[in-house]
Amino acid sequence: MILTNNRLTLSGLILKSPIRKVSPNGTPHCQFYLEHVSEQIEAGLTRQAWCIMPVIVSGQLCDSIVSDSIKKGSKIVVSGFISTHTRRNKTSQLVLHADKIETIQ
Repeated sequence: MILTNNRLTLSGLILKSPIRKVSPNGTPHCQFYLEHVSEQIEAGLTRQAWCIMPVIVSGQLCDSIVSDSIKKGSKIVVSGFISTHTRRNKTSQLVLHADKIETIQ
């Protein structure tokens, strides 16, 4: 059985200026950190939800949307799939691979 459901939508504030790179095959990539803070209801009680999620944007989306509208301090809504990345120090980290980004005014 192949599992296919992997979708996350998260709103938040970009913490640092996005880092732009181009892979050896010429694909543009952009990485930034999104801070999310909200109140959620769990078991009938209100609780604070907070996270910092690394986001990667690749390909044409990186060129078209990220080039002008995405910068430190921007409020955005990001959608995409999540995947684990292994860092150089062998620790794992969840990363949101964005395929849709909208700015919040």
